[in-house]
Amino acid sequence: MTNASRIATPDIARALALSGVVAMNYHAYLNRSEAIRPLHPSVWQDIFNPNTGFLTTRFAALFVLVAGVSLSLFVEKTSRQRQKIQLTIFRRGFFLLVVGYCVEWIWHGTILFYYGAYFLLATFFIFRTTRTLLVTAFLAVVAGSALQAWRLSEAFDGHRTAWLEPRSISTPRDFLIRVFASYTHPLLPWFAFICAGILLGRHLGSIALWRAKVATSALAVTGCAYLLSHLVHDFIEPTTQWNVALRSLASTNPSSRGILYSITTCGVAICVFLLVSIWCEKRSLDRLKNILQRIGQTTLTIYIAHVLFYNGIVNRLHWVKPTGIDTALVLSGVFLCLAAALSLCWTRFMGQGPLERLYRLLGG
Repeated sequence: MTNASRIATPDIARALALSGVVAMNYHAYLNRSEAIRPLHPSVWQDIFNPNTGFLTTRFAALFVLVAGVSLSLFVEKTSRQRQKIQLTIFRRGFFLLVVGYCVEWIWHGTILFYYGAYFLLATFFIFRTTRTLLVTAFLAVVAGSALQAWRLSEAFDGHRTAWLEPRSISTPRDFLIRVFASYTHPLLPWFAFICAGILLGRHLGSIALWRAKVATSALAVTGCAYLLSHLVHDFIEPTTQWNVALRSLASTNPSSRGILYSITTCGVAICVFLLVSIWCEKRSLDRLKNILQRIGQTTLTIYIAHVLFYNGIVNRLHWVKPTGIDTALVLSGVFLCLAAALSLCWTRFMGQGPLERLYRLLGG
């Protein structure tokens, strides 16, 4: 694998992830209850369902995986001392946390808020051994799934655990709960995806030697996890507190944060990343690859822009009405085309995107 294609892979995977995130966000925000609980769901509505669909959180997980890869590449290419590298990652994480907190006021559940938390925690793990990262990922998955299973079992007995789902961040406790255990992309279990990305990034230079083996293993494990989840939900009825907890642990539903959910989501993200790496090696596609790479280098700016675009077009001007998934996909397609064109023009004449420039200026 050439150096150019190795560097291009994270950027192109990031561009792909962003496209999916925009589409899923627009569908969830525009159609709301109809997106989550349609009366007569079609196949596409099932696939794009923000709570239970196959595509929900898949693109966000790829985003997080690529973040881990990028952290490893940053460590590899820089000549700074270890403490300075950790300080830079910490500062960048703090920047994303603050920006995400501001965006949260108009775009609830933004991944930027959590993205910053991932970076802050990654500061203490970026130089850890492979074994430590694997154990950390395992503990994050188990803790996240166990907490959610406990909540469901408590609800089965009529006990309320609403305090673990703060609607707003008004106290330090709300902040910690939101970051570690609540809402859309909490550290438990999502930090496991960062760990997986760091491990991939450490060996990206020799990807051709292990890609087939890792992809095969990821596909096999993901397939077995889906099969096991299907069997558990077919044969175990939610009639007891224990059964409810067990079904949660074996669920692939994002809201369950079950062990099998984390396994399947990480497996899919790894497979997609490896497919992108194969595509990046095709010399006949160098022009398209360069275009996508430049778009992938401005994803922070495009992400913020998609929030502002939606609020302007839908909430302020009322040009778009919630008429179904097709409207959401058209809206996201229009935005992505505009964003891609502007991104290519900007990077051609100005280099880094405006928010990417600020990110590096304040983050180091």
